[in-house]
Amino acid sequence: MSFLSSIWQLLPSADWLFGTTEPTGPFTPTYADVCHARALLKTLKLPTELVLSVLEHAQYWPIAGFSQNGRIVHANASASANSSSAAALCLEAEIYSASVVERIRLGGETVKIKRITFDVMSRDQGWTSEDTQGTFSTSSWLEVSILRDASNINSRLPTPRLVNTWLSSPMDYHTNMVGRGWSLVKRPESALQGPQGGEGDYAWYLQGNRVMASGQEYHVAWEEHGLSELNEGNEGAGSGEGFLDALRQGDRVLVWARAKYPGWRCIVDDVNITVHYGF
Repeated sequence: MSFLSSIWQLLPSADWLFGTTEPTGPFTPTYADVCHARALLKTLKLPTELVLSVLEHAQYWPIAGFSQNGRIVHANASASANSSSAAALCLEAEIYSASVVERIRLGGETVKIKRITFDVMSRDQGWTSEDTQGTFSTSSWLEVSILRDASNINSRLPTPRLVNTWLSSPMDYHTNMVGRGWSLVKRPESALQGPQGGEGDYAWYLQGNRVMASGQEYHVAWEEHGLSELNEGNEGAGSGEGFLDALRQGDRVLVWARAKYPGWRCIVDDVNITVHYGF
């Protein structure tokens, strides 16, 4: 058994900490669990740097989930001859307002987001005039933006909402929000993917819909250096290049349903975000 495997066996489980029944699903630590694990490893006389390295290698991170509180999303972006592109907001997540973040701050530590995962159920319009059925050569996709308080007076600002019921792209949303003290963060130019060209670089490509497929589940995970190894085998996913690096305290994450060119639609039935926090 390797050294790291031996260490992993020592990390506390929920049963060890709280005397509860062993959970049926994967164990995810709380901030208190991580603090207990640190203390336990230090009893082995390990240097602090090695203790932190072990926990990082084990990805022993607390998490928080964000959804529409059980409400079905049904976001529908539909392009037409009169509007060659469309955007519909699916989810707004205040990722720095989770209770676990407050506990980490009270512990005197700086919050770092280590991984963000998206679980989506979506589909396109169900037909195509091109020979692309079953592929990800699509004009129906989801993308993600970072919404930032540009005025540094977040507590005084109204909760941002769509000013118009119809948007052609996140750039429209950005234009509407700038006058209210909010802005969307620009992605790196090299992160351009799919049909995003000419839209101001205000969103990261998340996932394309498989052409003419019924509603499908997609799981996309982004880490500090882009696409996670957890995405292996998931075609059509965005790289996430620079996304986690761009996040700042107080930012919000927006998920969009997108469609471009007449006839294309993006129908999102459900979307959930899970954030893994380090410190």
